[in-house]
Amino acid sequence: MAKRLFSFLQFILFLLPILGATSFAQESTVRAYPMEERSLLWKIEGNGIKTESYLFGTIHLIDESRFYFPKKLEKILSKSDVLTMEIGGIPDPMAVMTLMQLQEGSFFDYFTEEQSDSLLTWVSEHTSLSEETFRMMVTKMRPFVVSQFLTEMDETDGSAGIMDNKKSYEIELEAIAKAENVEVDGLETIEEQLGFFDQFPMEMHTEMVMEVIRADSSSADETDAMIDLYVAQDVDGLYAMIADSSDEVEGMQEILIDGRNKRWIPKIEAMIAEKSTFIAVGSGHLGGPNGVIRLLEQLGYTLTPIEL
Repeated sequence: MAKRLFSFLQFILFLLPILGATSFAQESTVRAYPMEERSLLWKIEGNGIKTESYLFGTIHLIDESRFYFPKKLEKILSKSDVLTMEIGGIPDPMAVMTLMQLQEGSFFDYFTEEQSDSLLTWVSEHTSLSEETFRMMVTKMRPFVVSQFLTEMDETDGSAGIMDNKKSYEIELEAIAKAENVEVDGLETIEEQLGFFDQFPMEMHTEMVMEVIRADSSSADETDAMIDLYVAQDVDGLYAMIADSSDEVEGMQEILIDGRNKRWIPKIEAMIAEKSTFIAVGSGHLGGPNGVIRLLEQLGYTLTPIEL
């Protein structure tokens, strides 16, 4: 199967001490790639830190039937001082809407006349919106936002909306943290996350939208395969699949995965030096040669996989 552009939906999906927890043998060196261990939860020790911290890989949205949240995660989080996620808490919806809008120009400036015609035909065939209504809704929206919007609007694929029957680890974790009076912090701001897309060429923004209207069963199969790797807790396998998909666009892996991991490490070090911290980030950031696990190991920390 020909490689496809790493879809926006796949990006938002991918790109938590417990007494008596079963763990694997500790390693004191940087793991070879790929690693044999399979785990989404890693204990962080050593290198002079006074308390244990934990690293947990999330999936931002997953079907409710496959959502797995064992009690040990809740217990570990409740005993932590801080919950640190990619973004510290759920952003204000109005602020997010403002950030999702184009600063200048129109959404349709990104498309040729032929592409616009194909898009409008898709909207007519797959949604109940008129051309006038669709144009009014999206004209000031950034293309990567519209790509998600189109996925939600599709009324012909027999599936529910993107949030229907879905669960979010971030929402669940934040709810527990608030109930247990655990501080919530973030590694990035929503402005930084949305700003990553500004680093990509105009052609990629166009492709994000066109990919949605060209979507076939192979797209769903690829996303299902990634979710299978997540459920199997194979963080290196998941990283490899994401990295392979992102190769289609020069610099995409560095911008969305490796570069972010490297910028997080000084922040993570400062956090775990002071407090017991439960770090929850997209599981695609854990594995790989430049994943958070190995970057911390390179600095002398011991990361022990915890069986869930």
